[in-house]
Amino acid sequence: MHLKALSFLLLTFVSITCFAQNDAHYKQLVEKKNACAAILASFTGKAETFDELIKQGNEGLKISKEKDNEFKFIFNSAVATGYYYKQDFKSAKLYFENAYDEAKKANLTEKSLKPLGNLISIYHYLGLQSKADSAANKLKKIAESTDTLKNKGIVYYNLGLYNQQQKFYYSIALDNFLKSAGLQKPIADTTKILKTKLDYGNTLMMVSEIYLQLEQPNKALEYLNEGKPYLNLSKVVDVVAYGKFIRSYVLLNNKQEALKYYNLLHEVAGKTQDKWSELVSSNLELATLFLKEKDFKIAKSYIDKADKQSKLDNAEILTSSVNLAYGDYYKALKDYAQASKYYKLAEHGSSIYSKEQYSDLLKSLTDVEILSGNPEASTYFNKYLIVSDSLNQRKISLNLAEMEAKFQNTFKQQKIGVLNKENEDKNEQLIEEKRTRWFLIGGAFLLCIALLSIYLNFRNKQKANLLLDKKNQELDVLNEQLNGANQTKAKLFSIISHDLRSPVSQLFTFLKLQQQNPDYISEEEKNKHQKKLMQSATSLLSTMEDLLLWSKSQMEHFELDIETIDIQQLFDETKLLMQNQADAKNVEITTENLELKTLQSDENLLVIVLRNLMQNAINHAHSNTQILLNAGLNAEKKSYISIVNQGEVISPEKIEELLNNQNVKSKTSGYGLLIVKELALKINAELNISSTLEKGTEIALIFNKS
Repeated sequence: MHLKALSFLLLTFVSITCFAQNDAHYKQLVEKKNACAAILASFTGKAETFDELIKQGNEGLKISKEKDNEFKFIFNSAVATGYYYKQDFKSAKLYFENAYDEAKKANLTEKSLKPLGNLISIYHYLGLQSKADSAANKLKKIAESTDTLKNKGIVYYNLGLYNQQQKFYYSIALDNFLKSAGLQKPIADTTKILKTKLDYGNTLMMVSEIYLQLEQPNKALEYLNEGKPYLNLSKVVDVVAYGKFIRSYVLLNNKQEALKYYNLLHEVAGKTQDKWSELVSSNLELATLFLKEKDFKIAKSYIDKADKQSKLDNAEILTSSVNLAYGDYYKALKDYAQASKYYKLAEHGSSIYSKEQYSDLLKSLTDVEILSGNPEASTYFNKYLIVSDSLNQRKISLNLAEMEAKFQNTFKQQKIGVLNKENEDKNEQLIEEKRTRWFLIGGAFLLCIALLSIYLNFRNKQKANLLLDKKNQELDVLNEQLNGANQTKAKLFSIISHDLRSPVSQLFTFLKLQQQNPDYISEEEKNKHQKKLMQSATSLLSTMEDLLLWSKSQMEHFELDIETIDIQQLFDETKLLMQNQADAKNVEITTENLELKTLQSDENLLVIVLRNLMQNAINHAHSNTQILLNAGLNAEKKSYISIVNQGEVISPEKIEELLNNQNVKSKTSGYGLLIVKELALKINAELNISSTLEKGTEIALIFNKS
């Protein structure tokens, strides 16, 4: 009896001791959990915050047991977050993977979303793109299949980063960020947790970033201004936001506001020795703005500041951007040797980090090499063609991929809708069958009613099917029209490509022959041909610029640059460009009437139109004749510019065909007249052609009063 009592007391003591130990262990875990939560709730972006978060998380992991999955998830997430903000992505990867595994073990679907979202970006930074794609697909699958998620805003934010930074699907990324912002806003408006508010502010920054990449600064400012209440809470958010404000106002040429946010940025970021890329980019943005205003001294001072900061950061992506800015600065000063030097210094970094920047650099480098008379110009021009073609191909591929992604998403939604509709139809059919049974039991009268109901239902479906067939036929017609338009555009660009590449190839071949076999050409002829070749190359480059400007004019948001144009200077420059072609046909270009001295228009577009018309006049003029240039006011008091040549008389029917034809014929009109007509409309002008035996053929550009 005494032995049984003693055993019972011993068992009770052991149970109480174990319970007390478990209770103490749980209190330790909760204490460390609360410490991590407190750091995250008051997250300010300071370096010491990151270290403290890592410390508390590691201490929590040391006291965690095997089955403490939820606590191990919390502590791994804390350590991973600290390493992530310290940009130690290898360590962050390890702990976020551990956090995701612990969340899965504990069936914490909601909590597994955060480490999974962070892993998408980390895998990308580490070059593990297949893993990044896999993580993104898991995240997307959870978001689409789970309706009870509380943190869907964070899910869409991470998907937005993935589609923007890794897939370049800007419209899909914008949709993700807008969904995220919409879900986060009600929480941010009511919460007292700083981190939650900053998450919403970051989402607004990413929406503005998409609009900046799409060159829509007004839309970017709309979301930046919405995020202003979340400034002055974190240095990281402030620096990013001020950088985007500067970019937006530079795009809008608003110097006052750009300088205001430039000062705010440097006041916040300049207090520490941290490496902020915005300190470099903000100076380059201001330099660009002052270069536009031709204030070269101030522009140079901002480039020098950017150069100093980039050397402190020692990152090639920044130094190449600075060297590119120096090149643009010296090009604007017409110091082509210095411009060429800095463009070449920027070439390596640009080719690695930004193909768009590399393309612009090669274009500028080709320009300064030509202006310097350097034979390397053809080498850089060929590089530019290759990079430009690859960029165009990449954009086409990305657009197709984005369209496919959208289609797949829409298709899945439609498929879900169809399945739901089928289930509803099946349920309705079951109900109808039950009713039909009661109708049969009820008697023949009810049976007749049922049959009549079935007949009416069949007739309605038949009408619906006929209407659907009609809509499908209309859709087929629209698709055929769209395909026709796309084919026409493809043919047009094929002709343009042929018209450019053929003369470039001939020019390069002649230069190569001159280089390899110089003895075949005398020194006098060589000098003479070199001058003509330089003028031809300049003309060819101008033609290329015409095409680039014309293609740009087909884009949305294209704006004219209206200024006062000196007609005499316009005629002189055009004659200089066309002199070689005129000399080849023994045609003299003369200014006959200059009643109109100046004109308000877009100089770039007007030069293209006039050059194409002059080229056409020379081609169709008889040898040993004159081409007359005129500018004045017609009988309707409208300004006009006209070109008169002596050639074959053009019939009224042929003139009507030239003015109204929308088709491009490579062997006749080429792309020139089509471009002229389109660009003339953009500068509020129209073409008028008259042809008589006495006066010759006159083609006039008549400007309508705005």
